[in-house]
Amino acid sequence: MTRTAAAVLCVLLLPNGQADARTWTVGGAGADYPVVAPAILAASDGDTVVVRRGVYREDLIVDRTLTLIGEGWPVLIGTGAGTVVEIRASGSEVSGFVIEGSGVGLTNQMDAAVHLMGDGNRVAANVMRRVFYGVVIIGTADNEVADNTIEGLADLPFGRRGDGVYAFRAPDSRVLRNRIGGMRDGIYFQHTPRGVAEGNLVERSRYGLHDMFSDGARIEGNTFRDSSVGATVMNSAGITIRGNRIERNRGVSAVGLSIKQCDDSLVEDNLIAGNVRGALLDGSSGNRFVRNRFVRNDTAVSLFASAEGNVFAGNVFDDNWSDVVIAGRGSDTRWDEGGRGNRWSRYRGFDFDGDGVGDTPHPLLGPFERLEGHQPATRLFLQSPAALALGLAASAGLAAPGGAIDAAPLAGPEGSGGPQRNASGALAGGLLTLGVGFALFRFRREGRSCCR
Repeated sequence: MTRTAAAVLCVLLLPNGQADARTWTVGGAGADYPVVAPAILAASDGDTVVVRRGVYREDLIVDRTLTLIGEGWPVLIGTGAGTVVEIRASGSEVSGFVIEGSGVGLTNQMDAAVHLMGDGNRVAANVMRRVFYGVVIIGTADNEVADNTIEGLADLPFGRRGDGVYAFRAPDSRVLRNRIGGMRDGIYFQHTPRGVAEGNLVERSRYGLHDMFSDGARIEGNTFRDSSVGATVMNSAGITIRGNRIERNRGVSAVGLSIKQCDDSLVEDNLIAGNVRGALLDGSSGNRFVRNRFVRNDTAVSLFASAEGNVFAGNVFDDNWSDVVIAGRGSDTRWDEGGRGNRWSRYRGFDFDGDGVGDTPHPLLGPFERLEGHQPATRLFLQSPAALALGLAASAGLAAPGGAIDAAPLAGPEGSGGPQRNASGALAGGLLTLGVGFALFRFRREGRSCCR
């Protein structure tokens, strides 16, 4: 075969007609078209449409494989009825646009800034504002939504807003590094196996993340804050929730991380801070909570009796009003693994042998938490003198703590360097305790003798 014949053959074998790919320009002097829709109609598979700075009032349908690029943040304003950009082809990309003016769902449709109806599309680095839905993905696979800013109709009640990114029957969807606010649900995976939500910031919404019937999803490195629920995972299995910040989700029924009817999942290395309830487990089994930090929550972990066979190990519970509340008859959740439990700011035991594990178990349920498990309304009195009296009575041995136990609570300084340092700290604590005990003994003895 001659070199010329080989070159012709290579050109013919290029996919999507890339040998003849062309760049079309829209807007400004010397452009091919003054508006976007005619450029899309003129383009062929594999072409690029570059839209220059300006305001374009039109709804777009992309029915061929194209790359749409905005230069200088051109503004696409829809007609206000339906979706602004509808991508029916596969392998297309939309980036660099400000998109607004979608419908608001008055016809019971998912009016959106962008609707993906093909496989392998990418929506990246756009600003979507005052839209009902941000990006809708239905019945397609392997799409990516990355580095966008999506702002919804924050002045409307949650029931009249759409979702930031909604994926339905859309396996392997990837939602990466977006900033989403003012939506109903920031990210919603429904029947979307192996979905990935990574590096997103979601705030001021109903749910930061909503995951249903989506096995194998990976939720990693996100921030879910200032919403009613940070993240909720339901009716799924094999979920990985790792390295997220779940903060300040507050309201009457607020929770940071809710896991319902979800099995065999891993929750590790997350910061769960400042929520009404840090984590809630209901009807879920075989889940592992490892190396998470529960800090300054009203209740760190709320368990229903239907949550069975879960494990908490290596977590930190610091400065929560209540660390654990169990609703119902009890729970078989384990609070240690491999001889190591969790670190509790309320733990008052010592580590005399310096192995990093406390010498006495840590009861997780105080008398007030036990009451709350049976009567949630008692939460109203958590910081009351009555709650304080119950705690004092329990510490004096007048009320049996009962309930769940961490048999191997972690002790000593967090991240301490070795057994000797732990042992010295435990020894100092032990000497202090002996000194205080001896002083109390003398005080009681002298008090009795002086009163005779």
